[in-house]
Formats: sequence, structure tokens, C-alpha cells
Amino acid sequence: MLSQAKTSRVSILVLVFYTNMLDNLLLTAVVPVIPEILIDLDKKTLEDTIRQEHYSNYINVTDTVFILNQDVKQLNNVTSGTNIGLAKRLLMSFSAVDENSRVGWLLSSKALIQIIANPIAGMLCNRFGYPILLFIGTNTLLLSSLIYIFAASLVPLLLARCIQGIGSAASTIAGMSLLADRYQDDKDRSRAMGMAMGGSALGVVVGYPFGGFLYTYSSKYTPFVTIATFVVLDIVLQLVILRPTLHQKLTIVGTPLHRLVRDPYILVAAGAVMLTTTAMATLEPTVPIWIIDKMHAQKWQLGLVFLPDSIGYFVGANFFGVVAKRMGRWVCSLCSMLLIGICLSLVPLASSVTELILPHFGLGLGLGVTDAAIMPLLALLVDTRHVAVYGSVYAIAQLAVCLAYGIGPSIAGQIVKLVGFSWLMWGIAIINIAFSPLCILLRDPPLKDENKPILESLEKMDNYSDIKSE
Repeated sequence: MLSQAKTSRVSILVLVFYTNMLDNLLLTAVVPVIPEILIDLDKKTLEDTIRQEHYSNYINVTDTVFILNQDVKQLNNVTSGTNIGLAKRLLMSFSAVDENSRVGWLLSSKALIQIIANPIAGMLCNRFGYPILLFIGTNTLLLSSLIYIFAASLVPLLLARCIQGIGSAASTIAGMSLLADRYQDDKDRSRAMGMAMGGSALGVVVGYPFGGFLYTYSSKYTPFVTIATFVVLDIVLQLVILRPTLHQKLTIVGTPLHRLVRDPYILVAAGAVMLTTTAMATLEPTVPIWIIDKMHAQKWQLGLVFLPDSIGYFVGANFFGVVAKRMGRWVCSLCSMLLIGICLSLVPLASSVTELILPHFGLGLGLGVTDAAIMPLLALLVDTRHVAVYGSVYAIAQLAVCLAYGIGPSIAGQIVKLVGFSWLMWGIAIINIAFSPLCILLRDPPLKDENKPILESLEKMDNYSDIKSE
């Protein structure tokens, strides 16, 4: 029975790893694609406007730009009433930086929807059990990827992104709660959650270049067709391994969400997650536009620019779970926030895509180490200070992530317009560095009813027959 229980836990860990990977693959694959799609839509609108004004001697906007640039002095003397004057004014008013706001709001829409969905998903997890919510969330991710395939304008892209927010809320909270429940030992839990977040990291590692490469050399449909195929496989695996059914799984009542939110130690942990995530959330919509405008980056570079972040996150999340437990999770969190602050300060100083590699790697590493330290700590805080049911606490963690991805991209474009890209980066760096000393509070949080987690674990073992022998 013990061997069978371990096999079951390993299967669940692999399943959560795979689901996290697909969720983040879909999340990041669209990042290098969306700016190009919106810019192409604007250029098409510009071409149509020029043709409607009888300026149809040129094949496309690129040809027009080439011809208009041949004699700038002549163009400056053209009156605005002529056809060529209209074309010039339209072309000169177009700038990649103008896409910041739309890209930011489109990318942040997922997180804004997920802010609402997270508490509901946490409550449903506590009531109906983790497997069924994981299954529902994965099916919602499939629907989102299918909409991306057929999206040809801003509205379907927005719809697909919002639907993914609902699916991510259910699948992420259910997956992490399932692992926290099945891995009761703190060391095993740290290792398991680190590996599960490694799936998220792998999705991020692959997602940016995956989306950029396939969009450039195939079509915008190819990334999402591939992801949809992988999600179908995930659904089949869940049916075989978890056999999800809609019935009340948990018999013990978890701590209400409003009580967990008032726990200062959970708030500090969630604040560290939110601020470190904000760094990446503001980079995603602004860096592609910034390097297009300042460095004249090619399409394939839009995906590769985030590859160092992805590799850094993979290393941090996958290999620092147990290390953080040994060193002290508060130490790792504090150092990671300082690292992120330093790297953010270096990003605006880069003059080429190559010079972005090191600070981007540091950003990803800091974010990965923070997640590897904080996620198991949240489960431990619930074990030792509350009732050991995990849906609500991971709803808080995801709420922190979604606040970062909801607020960050939506206001980043406006801040860039007001104070510039450099001050956006420096401002977020200052906030992360200023918050980092609060991580000291996580050094030794006081316990409440130390024997309670043991009694609750024994009670839950009666509810899960496959781990009775543990």
C-alpha cells in the first residue's frame, strides 16, 4: 500500500507539472505574437486609408515608407491637403510605442478576470475537492486555445485571454492544493512544489520562443493548434489518473478566506509574490515594444528576449525549493527581491538585445526562487496556524499574482507615456528593494495549536484511502 500511495503521488505530481506547463505555455506564447498582430492590424488599416485617398500607386505601407523617405525635404514642403501629405501624416503618426496601452490591457485582461475567479475557485476546491476543479480548469484552457486559433481581431483575442484566466484560476489553485494535501511532510512538500513550479517555468521557457518562432516561420495559428493538442492529452491523463467526479471530497471545514487575509504572515508572503511578479508583469507588454522602437528588433527576437527570464525562473523554481528550506525561506525571499531590484535597474541601460540577457536572467531567477520559497511556506502557515485545507490560501497566492498581472500591464503603458520606460523600471526596482526587509517577519512565525495539524492529517487520511498507509 505504501508503494502504491507513493506511485499515486508521483503520478499526481507529474500531472500537475504538465498542467502548469501548458497553462504557462499558453500564457507566454501569445506575448511576442500579440504586439505584432496589433501592429499588423494598424498597418492594414493605414493601407486601406491611404488607398481610399487614391494613393494607390504603392503596394503596401512598407513601400510607401521607402518612397516617402527618399526625399524628406520635398515631403516637408508638401501641403497637408494633398494625397501624399495625408499619407505622410498618417505614417509619421504611427509608432510602435503607441501599442503599449492596448497590448498592456490585452495581456492584463487574464489577470483581471482571474482576480475575480481565484476566490471562487478556492471556495469550490474546499467544497468539491481538488481533482474536479483541476479537470474543469484544464477544459477551460482548451476552450481558450481554440478561440486563439480563430481570433482575427482584438475582441476574440481579449475573449480568449479572459477565458484562460478562469481556467488558470481553477487549475493552478487545485493543482497546488492537491500537492499540499498529498505531501504532508514539509521537506517532501517543498521538493514536490518546486518540481510542479518547474512545470510553470518550463512553459515560460518554451512559451516565448515557441510563440515567436512559430508565428514568424509558420503562422499565428500553429502555436495554438499545438497547445490545444497537448491540452487534450492532459484531459485524457486526468480522466485516467484522477477520475474526477463532482461530489464533496473534503469533510473538514477550512479556515475562511477573510481570516487568512488578516494573517500578517500570509500577507507578507503574498506581498513578496505580488511585487516580484509585478516586475515580470510590466516587462512583458513594454519590453517588446521598447526593443522594436529603440533597437529595431526582428520578430524572432521578440520571443528570444524573454528566454533568459524563463531559464532563470526554471533554475530558481526547480532547484531552490529544498535549498530555501535549508537556508531559510525568508532569506531567499529577501535576497531575491534585492536581486530583482538590481536587475530592473539595469534593463533600461541596455543598448542592444544582447545586453538584456544578464538582467533578464537575474529577474527570472529572483522570481523563481521567491516562488520556490513562498509556495510551500504558505501551506506550512496554514498547517501550523489554521486548518489544513489549502484551497483558500492558494487562492490568496494566485490573487497576488493576478493583481501583479492585472495592474502591472494595464498601467505600464500609461506610465511609459508619462515618465518613460526607464523610470517605470526604476520605480518598480525601488518598491521591491523597499519591501524586502519585511521578509524578516517570515523567519519564525508563531504557531497556533501545534498539535492541530497532526490530528487533522490523521483525519484526512481517513478520507483518502490511497494514502492511509502513509
